[in-house]
Amino acid sequence: MISLQSREAAPPRSICEYSASKDGRFAWFLLTWHPEKDVVLEEIVAEIKLEVLNSQINNISRMEIEKWMKGFFADLHWKLHARLRKSSLVEKGISLFFGVMYDHELYFVQSGRIFAIITDAKKIRSVGKDWKNYQVQSQKGLQLFGYEDSDLVLKPNRFYLAEKQRLVVLSGELAQKMLPRVSDPATIDTLIETYASEDNPLWLVLEGRERLIKPKHRKLSRVQISSIVLLSLTLITAIYMMFGNRFLDQFVYKSRLSFQKEKITRLEQIPTTLKISTDDIRKYMDRIVSTPARNVSMEVAWNTELPYDIKLSPAFSLDNIYLVADSRLLAFSKKNRQLLWSKDFNHDIRSVLQSHGDLLVSLANQQVFGLKEDGSEAWKQSLPTESIVADRFMPCEIRNTNDPRLDKSIVVIPSRRGINIIDPSNGETLSSITLRQDLQALSAYDSFDNCFYAVVDGAILCIELKILN
Repeated sequence: MISLQSREAAPPRSICEYSASKDGRFAWFLLTWHPEKDVVLEEIVAEIKLEVLNSQINNISRMEIEKWMKGFFADLHWKLHARLRKSSLVEKGISLFFGVMYDHELYFVQSGRIFAIITDAKKIRSVGKDWKNYQVQSQKGLQLFGYEDSDLVLKPNRFYLAEKQRLVVLSGELAQKMLPRVSDPATIDTLIETYASEDNPLWLVLEGRERLIKPKHRKLSRVQISSIVLLSLTLITAIYMMFGNRFLDQFVYKSRLSFQKEKITRLEQIPTTLKISTDDIRKYMDRIVSTPARNVSMEVAWNTELPYDIKLSPAFSLDNIYLVADSRLLAFSKKNRQLLWSKDFNHDIRSVLQSHGDLLVSLANQQVFGLKEDGSEAWKQSLPTESIVADRFMPCEIRNTNDPRLDKSIVVIPSRRGINIIDPSNGETLSSITLRQDLQALSAYDSFDNCFYAVVDGAILCIELKILN
């Protein structure tokens, strides 16, 4: 519940009205402040109080209070505007603060020179508008109630007043005098009482006490737990079907490639782990192998012109593509296809292989170089015999271990002006792509980016393998 600790006002220049229910679970409070001394303020303040009392505020629910505040004070602003324009007051606007408490939850609107702070045993903090430097604001900037001849937009604020916390609402003049002197928030009650003799004082102090009705922590029933589990599984299934293409399998596989970790389990070890027979495993594997391949297609993702005559099949790592032009090795970025570096050798390059983070380059003079990813030399070795030229058009097999989207293996066969994908179990052509010029070289399958790199008529093409589930 909320407890009233202290309040002070000097009517009619400042008022502090407070009303609470008997059980302490509902309360509202109204504060107004004006710098001048004039009898006309009595009529204006009385009209504000009368409007609040006639508004049936006690019947407004927590769900409707914010909407009610916006409408009620928008209408009241225009009524006061007409009264203030006819008055003899120099400042034709009122500072106003109105709050409603539901248990420990406060909804409030504020206008002009009235501010609110929250204190506990350790610190003081402002809620709503900040009281600091309010003096430099114009009357228009202060948003005085009834001042402007236009709609006054007041945004309701909401916060929770916890146990042993205090809400202090006070005028701007009192805040400037008192708050800079507060060294210990616990002494704010004693300090604020010393300002009772000030000219036109205004404050209200509320404290959060122990809740009268504490919320019960209900345990979930078995039916509720089962429903949550079923809904979770349904959601996971929907997400999986929405993304498709075994995105979880691909994520795990590509993460494993990124971290360069490989863990191989032999087939004969599986029955021991699963405690089933080898025959059952073979039958299960046969059923998988006999299932038809998924919808497979190829598409050119990008192409880049090359000012070099490429002699060997492109090699690649997770980030780069490597091309060979006679005795020159060139490294391009996969992301932007920009040249990263090039390296010239004394003899023609016969083969390039990416292995364990190093690039193995074999030359015609029987030398083999180990290069780092940045092109720097890691080691050099001589072979006893001459290196052979690597085949640029060797068919390759793509398995489920290379691409988790596949149900079974497919075979990629390059031809003079095209690339074909064959189902090895029945010879069915699953997909083919025709090139405009002769195929000069084709890389192995890049299982991280799901593509091939083909050299055609002085350009490198990225041919993406699409598999739809």
